[in-house]
Amino acid sequence: MPTPQQSPSLDAFVLLKRLALGAMSEVFLAEAKTAAGPDRLVALKRMRPEVAGDSVWVQQFLDEAHLTRLLNHPFLARLLTFGQHEGLLFLVFEYVHGLTLAQLLESRRASGSAPLPWPHATRIAACVCECLDYLHGLRSREGEPLGLVHRDIHPGNIMLADTGAVKLIDLGIARRAGRLTETQPGFVKVRLEYAAPEQLRGAPVDGRTDVHGVALTLYELLSGVQPLRRDSPAQTMEAVLKEVPGRLRVPGPALPDVLRRAVMAALSKEPERRPSLADFRAALDAGLRTARAPMVGLPELADLVAPWLPGAGRLPWSRERAQDERTATSTAELSGASRRGTKG
Repeated sequence: MPTPQQSPSLDAFVLLKRLALGAMSEVFLAEAKTAAGPDRLVALKRMRPEVAGDSVWVQQFLDEAHLTRLLNHPFLARLLTFGQHEGLLFLVFEYVHGLTLAQLLESRRASGSAPLPWPHATRIAACVCECLDYLHGLRSREGEPLGLVHRDIHPGNIMLADTGAVKLIDLGIARRAGRLTETQPGFVKVRLEYAAPEQLRGAPVDGRTDVHGVALTLYELLSGVQPLRRDSPAQTMEAVLKEVPGRLRVPGPALPDVLRRAVMAALSKEPERRPSLADFRAALDAGLRTARAPMVGLPELADLVAPWLPGAGRLPWSRERAQDERTATSTAELSGASRRGTKG
């Protein structure tokens, strides 16, 4: 696989299938022509042609590339390389065969299954907290804190691989000191129903903003409910700014009180009233210990996604099938995003 410094061409990859489509970029399952083994399949995030001439979007894309190059954590998908082709920037990540938590919840809902068992959901949230602790603690070569905040924690940005591994993805709007671009006043780059109040107010954000995102995600994993989503964007903004989510109700075995209290405290409208990331993580661990919850490790988490991932544990694309899919970038194939797999 080429190194970032070599700035590979997009011609080095075969685009097999579009996995996701966003306002700024699109993500493809791709095959590296010169690679072999597990690294042959990658997730390629390419800037959309519609925004290639917008300097703000270009700088944001570069921000993500520069930031991701600094990172090395098992709960983050690895950036393998990046480059530019015919004016379009692209990033190449390891391919994670799995589902986002949003896809998992949707699949369980469609099949009539309950939301996630609380020990599994809590273990996933604890993994995310561990990853965020790494991100928040990063320092520059000079030893100065980077002040990194993800700012966009929600079920669609957390993946569960077929191996049971948890991966936090999409650092496109992460804030750090020294980034090339800053969010303009009055412009919100976050899904409204998962925003923290300070983000909508344009107030400063810090690690407690991410604590709010983890708590809101855990609330949905446990209950199956998006507590602040309303019928219109204006109503959703009003709910985020003013409404306190209702009591967390969980089907099945009772949720330990220490977990319920921690989640509700982390959803406070005032950041200073939320627990720190360390205290929130400690509450998750305490809940798992005090309730004598069953052990949840990689096999148990893998079991959550296995029913919706045919061939789980194996490469999803054979070389023969890849040959058949070389035209997957045609207009017909790109008419909608897949629900299976995404980049890390």
